[in-house]
Amino acid sequence: MLVRFNTKNFKVSDKTLENIESKLHKRLDRYFSENDDTVFVVRLTDQKKLMEKVELTLPYLGHTLRAEVADSDGIINALDKGIDIMERQIRKIKTKLSRNIREVPEEPVPEDFEAEPDEYSVVKTKTYELKPMGVQEAILNMNMLGHKFYMFKNADDSDVTAVVYKRDDGDYGLLIEK
Repeated sequence: MLVRFNTKNFKVSDKTLENIESKLHKRLDRYFSENDDTVFVVRLTDQKKLMEKVELTLPYLGHTLRAEVADSDGIINALDKGIDIMERQIRKIKTKLSRNIREVPEEPVPEDFEAEPDEYSVVKTKTYELKPMGVQEAILNMNMLGHKFYMFKNADDSDVTAVVYKRDDGDYGLLIEK
């Protein structure tokens, strides 16, 4: 986890920044793997009326988590409250994701289900000469033969090899050689 600081109207000593970074690592590193390059953004702002505000932003498992805390007792107290909020959000997301995984119903495998074979066998080979014809004529030939597809040379498109096929919705499709 990488920590990036932004400040607005606020001067922070290096010691305080190191303190903040160590607190974040101590409390939140357990949610990340060692080589995770997640960027944790910490924005520190000096508010009017002696208030200091901490904004924490973190991308986590496809979600963007945010916490914003203002405190008059100091930046470290505001940070502690913000980290508490972030930990609650992380636990909530992890719980939600684990529930979604458990709730996915497994589809029953039909009794007549056969696994995909390692090798397919060709039981029939057919050769024929591709004749130049238009798309409409190819569809007519396909329907007369009672096939679901028909290969032909497309006379409308400079003798390019094409295939017409019957779609599940009753319409027709056309595949053209590139």
